[in-house]
Order: sequence, then structure tokens, then C-alpha cells
Amino acid sequence: MLSFIRQIRWAVVFLSIGVTIAFVGGCYALKNTTIPSTVALLIGVPMSVVGLGLKGTELPPVPIVVPAPEVDAVRGKATETQNQLILDVTRYQYGMSVHLEPVLEKLGLESEEDNEHPTLLSLEEAAIGDNYALVLTFGSLEIPNEVWQGKEEQMTKFFGPGVKVTTKEVVKNKKFAVTIVTV
Repeated sequence: MLSFIRQIRWAVVFLSIGVTIAFVGGCYALKNTTIPSTVALLIGVPMSVVGLGLKGTELPPVPIVVPAPEVDAVRGKATETQNQLILDVTRYQYGMSVHLEPVLEKLGLESEEDNEHPTLLSLEEAAIGDNYALVLTFGSLEIPNEVWQGKEEQMTKFFGPGVKVTTKEVVKNKKFAVTIVTV
């Protein structure tokens, strides 16, 4: 049940219900101004505005690369932090500019010019040896490879005990893969 609620697009829900209630209330108000039509307008219009506001700040889920069959054998070794990362980035979020924004802020991963954070492009579950791994691919905003590599130890401490974090430059100064492997 909880996983279903996490996948709801609240912006669309508020906008759809709000517009419907406001439209019905408005039609009845044109025909005959009554208390129910007024109440419908007073509920529908603000609900629509809230839906529009949420829609403007909506952050869609990150695509997950379909895992290889060998991942099933090691998935039980995933840490609580790895499982929480999957849950957080695979749902709609509101009020953030990028996924994992608070994490990236704490780690100091932002461009120097405009304090923008790298964008999480994809998430992949992998089996590295007998260990479970999450590979987070970020689109970097001119953050050099040395900065990413310099944060490996800090990321390992941040993502908790039982993991080791490595970084790899996928496309020069454009794409970086952060691998969180259980140890």
C-alpha cells in the first residue's frame, strides 16, 4: 500500500479534482447561485492553484536500468541506505531542483558559478563480485573529475557503514558514475 502512495502524482490529483469541482460549481453558479455552488468554487479554485504550484515544482522519478539476473542473488546484501536511495529517487518529489539535493549540498557537490547541483540521470542495480551495488549516474555541471574523486571518502562515510563509494568519469566533465558497493 505504501509503495502505491509514493507513486501518486499529487500535482495531477489536486489539479484534476480542483478543476472538476470548480467547473461543476461554476456551471451551477451560472444557473442558480446556491450555497453548494459557492462552496464548490471556494474549494475548487484554491485546489487548482495548489495543483498548479505542485506541478511547477514536480521532479519526476529517475529511470532505473533493468538489472541483470545475477543482481537477484545479491539483492539481500543491500544496506538500508541503498534501499532508501532507491525509494527516494523512484518517486515524484516536490520542491527540489534535483534528486538527492540535500545529500549533494552536504557533500559540497555543486558548480562554483551558480551553486547548481548535478542532475541524477539514472540508477542501476548491479552485482560486483558477490556484493550488491547501486550505480548513480549524474550529469555534472562542470564539476571536475578531481572533485568527484576527492569526495569518495566523504561519500563512503555519508552513505553509512558497510559500503564503499567509488566514482568514475563516464563522459569528460559531463557524466559521472557514483558506485555504492556493499562490503
